Amino acid sequence: MSNPVFLKPPDGTEWKVHWTKKNGEFWFEKGWKEFTQNYSLYHGVLVMFKYEGTSHFDVNILDHSNLEIEYPSNHTCKEEQNLDDSVHEVKILSDWENHKARESSLVPLASAQPTKKRKGEEATPTSLSMNWPRDRRAQILAEKFVSKSDNPFFTKTIKPVDVVESRMGVPNMDGYVEKKNMVVTLEHGGRSWKVKLLGSKNYACRRFSAGWLLFASECELQPGDVCIFELVNTEDIVFKVHLFKGQK
Repeated sequence: MSNPVFLKPPDGTEWKVHWTKKNGEFWFEKGWKEFTQNYSLYHGVLVMFKYEGTSHFDVNILDHSNLEIEYPSNHTCKEEQNLDDSVHEVKILSDWENHKARESSLVPLASAQPTKKRKGEEATPTSLSMNWPRDRRAQILAEKFVSKSDNPFFTKTIKPVDVVESRMGVPNMDGYVEKKNMVVTLEHGGRSWKVKLLGSKNYACRRFSAGWLLFASECELQPGDVCIFELVNTEDIVFKVHLFKGQK
């Protein structure tokens, strides 16, 4: 097997990863850290490798419940959880066919500052909106918010996964927030929370990571709630979160 190898998850991306052999075992090195960050690998996640020849592996990732994760793509994002910067050992298995997992349910995010109407969507009435939600209730709330603030913002309808795992996909925020990993501040109800924002130039998407689950828990977010994240400080990257509870 040549070096490097190429890892291909179901999202269609291909990752070049170098390896080394120590004490009869193969270890991934250069390129593995970036792979783990993009797919939010943490202790307890099962990574299945199926060798397809010519140093190429098909990769499937199962969470702690043995369900296949929702893979990041050009439109959706995943969160990292307590990533270790050290080299990780992986075991290559060939019996993936014996493990059945649910199909990923991917919900694409709108592009930053959309200007054209797309099928099933409406064009945003202002360039200050960093995305445009598909959910009609969220659209109405965003439209009303336009007249209340001159700050850029994005709108998110909370999904079940957003309140049980330490991750939430967010728009790219191009032109407003530098594309690199950073810690941002979320403000709501007179309190503030530090949350890690992931997304470098190598990634097509961004996401809230470490700290998000604490924010969601302490703000009692529920599926169906709509949050408007208003960027009130572009230097320190502070978002004021406007929460609209879901309809019972």
